Amino acid sequence: MSTRPAIAAALLGVGVGACGGTGASSSTATAPPPPTAWKMVSAGFDHTVAIASDGSVWAWGENVFGQLGDGTTTPKSAPVPIGSNFALAVAGGAHTVALTAGGALWAWGDNTYGQLGDGTTAQRSAPVLIGTGFASVAAGGFHTVAIKADGTLWAWGDNTHGQIGDGTTTQRESPVMIAGGYASVAAGFSHTVAITSGGVLRAWGDNGAGQVGDGTTAQRNAPVEIGTGFSAAAAGLHTVALKTDGSLWAWGLNANGELGDGTTDNQMSPEEVGSGYVSVAAGYVHTEALSTAGELWAWGDSTHGELGDGTTTQRNAPVRIGSGYAAVGAGGWHTAAVGATGSLWAWGDNTYGQLGDGTLAQRDAPVAIP
Repeated sequence: MSTRPAIAAALLGVGVGACGGTGASSSTATAPPPPTAWKMVSAGFDHTVAIASDGSVWAWGENVFGQLGDGTTTPKSAPVPIGSNFALAVAGGAHTVALTAGGALWAWGDNTYGQLGDGTTAQRSAPVLIGTGFASVAAGGFHTVAIKADGTLWAWGDNTHGQIGDGTTTQRESPVMIAGGYASVAAGFSHTVAITSGGVLRAWGDNGAGQVGDGTTAQRNAPVEIGTGFSAAAAGLHTVALKTDGSLWAWGLNANGELGDGTTDNQMSPEEVGSGYVSVAAGYVHTEALSTAGELWAWGDSTHGELGDGTTTQRNAPVRIGSGYAAVGAGGWHTAAVGATGSLWAWGDNTYGQLGDGTLAQRDAPVAIP
């Protein structure tokens, strides 16, 4: 089942650069040559961002909100350089956030709900500095969460479903501190999951499909404890998380088989769906995961070929896509992955050029990005 029309309507309803070491200025000079190797990639609803091995950040795809960060609102079907000296870049619904190697947080794109965190609701088509001292960041549909170097968790943006976690449903246009002692965080469409330094997983926000994982469908405006022994998590309209033993757990919406348990039944609390995984990525209604052997597996909706198995067939259980992968990012209806040798691959919907292969052709199997 594809829910793309509903999301497209939601995005339309909220309104419609090569850089120096800080990643702040628009490009006026000759663009740098394309990278020869990549180290990470992240996929939003309809755009993609990636970091090359030299620390430069590149973006492509839909750009109506300025989410590419190149100073324009023109979509790009091939990677364009945005800035340098970055360690992490994350694509949200229609906004992007990135961290420099020194812990400076930059953001750009849609800001209707204050999800950029610059104290305004003004759309930004080029990076703006949000703050310093950050260690990690995650971008949801219309909100952002980040962890500072001291372990404190901060959040901002849309809070209609309590996804900020401050006990209210008040929109926040600047970062507000939620709590301390966190090690990692992931943002779904309208909920948030975070793991403490001791491996305790907590979640909050929209819970209509059980995506918080507390056994109910009650909205949570503040963090609730879900379980222990976790090491990483990802979220869309569902949640997937890894434990330290490599086991994979999932809960929330399952209408498209995105939990991977062989059914299409929603789950309101964590259930084990596999083992032997090292990382996982959650798209809007599909999931991608990497095994310890570097094999990529996928399941869920594939209306646009986003699973990458050469079909558009929904899969309710994991199917093997290929081997030799090092990182993966799952977006709205497309997927991108980095190969073990630094190559970049993408597949799925390509309406706005979000695959980056220079075309607008949908791809049902991985294609190399030049």
